[in-house]
Amino acid sequence: MRDFILMRRPLPRRTLIFSHCVLQIGLLLAGGAWLWRHSPAANGLSWQASWPMLTLGGGVLLLAMALVRLFAELWMAPHHMQARRGGFAPGDVMTRAIDRRPAMHDPEQAWIGTAKPLDPDEGVVGQARVTQPRQPATAKRQPASPSQRQEPSL
Repeated sequence: MRDFILMRRPLPRRTLIFSHCVLQIGLLLAGGAWLWRHSPAANGLSWQASWPMLTLGGGVLLLAMALVRLFAELWMAPHHMQARRGGFAPGDVMTRAIDRRPAMHDPEQAWIGTAKPLDPDEGVVGQARVTQPRQPATAKRQPASPSQRQEPSL
């Protein structure tokens, strides 16, 4: 039942449309025949005596036709989703040369391409941020008492 409602491989579109049309025409013929049998022309009753049955039959016929249409749309949902998703066409992919990027008009400011020499005095590495010597990992720390809280130090 799960594969019938949420199909991974949906039925072909032609099959769904054909079955929908056959069901709608069948409902229309069956409902029309039922309405004809209950009409004043076929059974000889007056319009006042037969109108409640005719309105009920017409309403049920319209409701059944609407439900068949809703089920057909539900079964066509995978086809609608595939049509919206689309995909890439061969002409959709656009490539650029590696040396021409957007808003890069000055070749000196480009961040790609050939390697540029750096001055050793430019300070690339920077200063170390360590302010205290490293503590050995073997040193056992004393557990802090609950009344005295110890903040970590940097």
